[in-house]
Amino acid sequence: MRFFRVFALGAFLWLVQVFPATAQVSLDLRDASLRDFVQIVAQSTGRNFILDDRVQGSVTVVAPNQVSSSAIYEIFLNVLELNRLTIVEGEQADRIVPIDVARELAPGQERAGLGGDYETRVIVVRNSPVADLAEVVRPLLPAEAVLSTVPDAGLMILSDRRENFQRIVQLVDRLDTPSRNAIETIPLRNGNAADMLGVITTLAITPAGSSLSADRRSNALIVSGTPEFRDRIRNIVTQLDRPQRSIATEVVRLNYADASDLADVVRQSFGAQATSAEGAVSGNSAITIVAEPQQNALIITAPSDRVNAIVSAVRGLDQRPDQVLIEAVIFELSVDSFSDLSFQFGGVIEDATVGGVEFALAGRPTLTNLVGTVLAGGNPTGGGTGGTIAAFDKGGFGGFLAALASKSSTKLLSTPSILTLNNREAEIVVAQNVPFVTGSFSTVGDSAVPTQPFQTIERQDVGLTLKVTPQITRDKTVRLAINQEVSNLTSSASAAGGEITSKRELTTNVLVRDGHVIMLGGLMEDGNGSVNQRVPGLSELPLLGRLFKGRSTSQNQRVLLVMMRPRILSTDAEARELTRRLAREAKRASAAIAPPDDGTYPQVPDSSFPFDGANLNQPFDAGYIDKGAQSRRFPPLPSRLQFVDR
Repeated sequence: MRFFRVFALGAFLWLVQVFPATAQVSLDLRDASLRDFVQIVAQSTGRNFILDDRVQGSVTVVAPNQVSSSAIYEIFLNVLELNRLTIVEGEQADRIVPIDVARELAPGQERAGLGGDYETRVIVVRNSPVADLAEVVRPLLPAEAVLSTVPDAGLMILSDRRENFQRIVQLVDRLDTPSRNAIETIPLRNGNAADMLGVITTLAITPAGSSLSADRRSNALIVSGTPEFRDRIRNIVTQLDRPQRSIATEVVRLNYADASDLADVVRQSFGAQATSAEGAVSGNSAITIVAEPQQNALIITAPSDRVNAIVSAVRGLDQRPDQVLIEAVIFELSVDSFSDLSFQFGGVIEDATVGGVEFALAGRPTLTNLVGTVLAGGNPTGGGTGGTIAAFDKGGFGGFLAALASKSSTKLLSTPSILTLNNREAEIVVAQNVPFVTGSFSTVGDSAVPTQPFQTIERQDVGLTLKVTPQITRDKTVRLAINQEVSNLTSSASAAGGEITSKRELTTNVLVRDGHVIMLGGLMEDGNGSVNQRVPGLSELPLLGRLFKGRSTSQNQRVLLVMMRPRILSTDAEARELTRRLAREAKRASAAIAPPDDGTYPQVPDSSFPFDGANLNQPFDAGYIDKGAQSRRFPPLPSRLQFVDR
């Protein structure tokens, strides 16, 4: 039997030597020596092998079909693995040693295309704990393989056959996946973190591998677990972390806003409780806002979670408002001219006027009145307004010549200025308070003669009135709601009684840029008229016809301009600079219209404006007190203002 095995092995070696390495050969071994099988593989693959002394044993290979040299080598590797042997590759020769000895040997040079050698490699673990993966991998390794770990660096060191090493690497790659567990911090706004942790713990909803703890310093819950667990904890906290409905009261003192006006705005914004004039109560009863006018403050009563929002809104509205200086110019020029020429004559016979010419011209006497004055023993005067020559005898015969030319002009220039807050109405009135009769009454007694008569009088302002409400926009444009009135007495009476007044009024809304001038109204009027009276026929006579004519002419012109300029004053510095400039202008204007003092007695007092804008923080009555009274008073009164040129 042994002879047969030796013969079969020898025949197989002869076949391998006769045919090339790439040829297909039959491999059928029965209890062949392992060392002889190594020799067969060396002949088939052309590789050199060095055998350890412990490489012993027999091998049986049943291969009914012909196999190639690469298949022979794969069978050879499997035979070595079954005999607990492995290959340590080298550059010229490979070493065949037991697996438990291979880890002690230096590795050789790896040759591509072959396999079965023993290797030591490093496997990097990125996501999972190294110790946990080692516990999973170690039972899958052969007893001779060596697996060590470096937990701090996340490394696994494996010494094993190359094929087994690749299997382990693939397994580690599948196990080393990112964990779904993460840490999340959930802050609490109203509740206590420790109390919240106790409530959630009693629910027993924390799965294995997850944890829940409370951080007292930040008042937050720290959750570690899967996304589903963290979402569940977050929903529970949202439902439980509700504010307590406690009531708080805050007193907010205002700096600029009016408490009564601001209280209505805040009530409407937050739905606070309000009481109507009829006593009906509306709004949220939990929020109450009361205005205290004496201290200009708001008393706010609301839930604790809403008090801060209401107070912040009040502070945002209580901002310093801008001021607006409105300067207006009203210029009015009127010219009235009048002229007439007439000749009237006649006589009276037995109290009857006979002959002559009489005209009725406005502002002129009539012939009948003059004749009646002479017959009554009075002196013959022309009457009316100058330019009249009259001559009469005692018999009632006479005449007069009336010739007049008059011209009157009036110029009115008003420059009112008014300073007001944004969105606040301001009014300036420079006028005379004139009485006007509105009615008369009498008491009738037993007699027909009325007794105790009296009249009702109404006083009205006649002069300049300016009402304006400015509103500043975001682009420094001022919206003005203006009502302006200029009135004056005309020195003429109406037929119903009472003096006639002239009135010019303007009501409008305009938009003006800061510091720009706008014309609000303008009037240019030019009127004339004439009255001619004559005696038909006689007035056509040459030369003598002038005695039978009378004529008067009138002409008037009027120019009215109204202009306005707003100036926005946002800071104290702007207001101070503008005040100084206006004071200097007033100083120059008062000096221009002051009467000169020629040095003779009596002396002309100084009536100029006492402030020039250099220093306005001085007593206002300085300079107006008599020097004698000032020197005799104790303690002494303030001295006159002293200005420094700057």
